[in-house]
Amino acid sequence: MNPALVELSTPHRRVRMFRAGEEVDCFVVLTRRYAVVVDTFGTPEEAAQVMEAARADLEGRQLLVINTHQHYDHAWGNAVFALDGPYPASILAHEKGLAAARASTGKLATKQAQEARFANVRIAQPTLTFNEQFQIHGGDLSLELIPAPGHAEDQVVMWIPEIKTLLAADALEFPFPEVEVPDQLSVLLQTIQTLKTLGATTILPCHGGRRGPELISRNLGYFATLERHLQHTKPQLPEGWEAREDLPQLVGLPFEGIVSEMGLNPAQVPDLYREFHRINVRATLMNL
Repeated sequence: MNPALVELSTPHRRVRMFRAGEEVDCFVVLTRRYAVVVDTFGTPEEAAQVMEAARADLEGRQLLVINTHQHYDHAWGNAVFALDGPYPASILAHEKGLAAARASTGKLATKQAQEARFANVRIAQPTLTFNEQFQIHGGDLSLELIPAPGHAEDQVVMWIPEIKTLLAADALEFPFPEVEVPDQLSVLLQTIQTLKTLGATTILPCHGGRRGPELISRNLGYFATLERHLQHTKPQLPEGWEAREDLPQLVGLPFEGIVSEMGLNPAQVPDLYREFHRINVRATLMNL
């Protein structure tokens, strides 16, 4: 069963925000010329629900779709916007997203075997790609697509300077993002530093809800805490530490402790971040 879809409030009437259960937030950004869907959820059923909710906003606007990256919860609703789908539109992504989309086939088969809700998913690849920054001139709002690698090689974010709003994809998260591959940790940290220079007053990540600029400091502070604590830990680690499920406890950085230090109740943080924390600890150790 697909998670229930709800619409959440944002500070700006031109940015509509939709949430699928506790899985992910996606967006519809409205300019004078365009209705821009930013990510398409994990299934075509979820993407179709968003389009039904936004149907009235489509009148007089050209429909465009942005994939911030090709992870399942961000792009597996793309078929709704394919040429033979109910809402055909151009699907924009970073050029590295093409290879990532092709590589999703095996992951899709696994997901379909695990959960019935993915039965109708088919991989619809991006139809327009770019390498450096890309700008959509909306007539009243300019939508700047900025490469933001680290969590995923093909990730982009959307910056809307007129309303100082950053749609941060998974480059920023509450309470913290995940570095997908250990050797990309420095890349992720550089991405976060770059996003800091934008001066956003509203940050809308795909995980963690509406936030202010303090989210950037919180995310940087988390990784700085890991590095500071782990500076002298690696030589004391036992053989095979990289695969240890209890790695955070092994090095004195248990999930409960780090989350409590951030002023959060561990019981109220989704379990997914427990695994993210283990991955981030491993990445930090491998990069020291």
